[in-house]
Amino acid sequence: MRILIVEDEAKTKEGLISIIGKFTEYEICGIASNGVEGIRKMKELKPDLIITDIQMPEMDGLTMLRQVEQEGIPCYALILTAYSSFEYVRTALQLGAVDYILKPVDTVSFIAVLQETEARILKEESEKIDLAHLIWSLMTCKPEMKEQLTRQLSIQLHVNDRMEITLFLVKPDSIDQETADEMVQCIKERLNELCIMNFQVIHLSFSYGIVVLIIDTENNKHLNTMFSTCILPSLHHIGSCYCSYASMLGLAGLKGSVAELNALLSYAFVYGSDVILDKQMVEKLKFSPISYPMDLDNRIRKEIMNGDYEKALKTSSRFKELVIESKGRPELIREYTARFSSSIYNGAKEYDSRPEPLLIFHYFINNIIESKTKTELISNYEKIVNTILTVNHEETDIDNLTILKVINYIRDNYSKDITLSVAASLVGVTQVYLS
Repeated sequence: MRILIVEDEAKTKEGLISIIGKFTEYEICGIASNGVEGIRKMKELKPDLIITDIQMPEMDGLTMLRQVEQEGIPCYALILTAYSSFEYVRTALQLGAVDYILKPVDTVSFIAVLQETEARILKEESEKIDLAHLIWSLMTCKPEMKEQLTRQLSIQLHVNDRMEITLFLVKPDSIDQETADEMVQCIKERLNELCIMNFQVIHLSFSYGIVVLIIDTENNKHLNTMFSTCILPSLHHIGSCYCSYASMLGLAGLKGSVAELNALLSYAFVYGSDVILDKQMVEKLKFSPISYPMDLDNRIRKEIMNGDYEKALKTSSRFKELVIESKGRPELIREYTARFSSSIYNGAKEYDSRPEPLLIFHYFINNIIESKTKTELISNYEKIVNTILTVNHEETDIDNLTILKVINYIRDNYSKDITLSVAASLVGVTQVYLS
């Protein structure tokens, strides 16, 4: 066990170092003389245990523990206190301290407290790892292992099949581990503030997200509202995320429920990221049938070919009205928008010699396919449209451009019956002018 000592009194500090070094195999990884230095060394050294005095210059022990709690720094702490300062112990324990040591330090008692604290740390860390591992195993197990894993998980969480379990699935938009960890810590802090006692918050993976289990509480009926108003806004301050909600009896249906929660997240496309999605909301949705507007596809390619970007912009806006802003199914809207964007790109690539605005197309098209909300989809679609269609085009040498377009068309279609009339209509001039 790695220990950080935060103490300003030289004799007390030396005594602690002597006892730990002589009678235990614990490692003293750092020493600090006040709370400011203590916080800095906690972040730097990540000790298993902090032993801290209460009264210190610059920043006292209680203020240090408050700041540690506010910043969400994982911390197991032992408090050094004299009999005269015993009233501070209650506050320290409320701030997360696991135990206290009376001054002057008694060697036998001190070693016993260290050993008990080590056992507690090991037990809590072991349970944390085992629980996450159990739930992950249940999510990914073969059917024949499901019953055994469900039983093990139920024993560990003290759950029976008559208990109501409230589930939330939070999926961060970012794949950054620090963002996920910060969201996990935020959820735990808010649930504690709301006096919710029996809960588990576990980041399973980036593909699943963060699973929140709240077990058999009197506030079950209000948990969705509480989570929506008190927790989700705080998560959005950390980063973009999406959330879904369900409830069940016992843990037998956990795997299926998490899969359903994950499927519900796709409907953030309709509702946005500021609401918590549930099955009832999705069942109320009514989608309108939509079809791919081939006429707009043909029109915009022709307008790009003719260099008429003003008309092409109007056609792109018409597509947005008909498809993106429709009440069609999210998967169809994304598919049709990606397809129409490809037509804009391919038209520009074929008839426009400027490669610069086309280089980032594949980045935008991937964002369209993966857009989780309609607002996000519109933003990515407009980036493509604005990148390709609103660049200032030189209007000089129009005749040469017209000829080049016709030559390009002939090259692509030489095996067909090509007429002067067809070629002229493609570039929007008369047969006589083209001839």
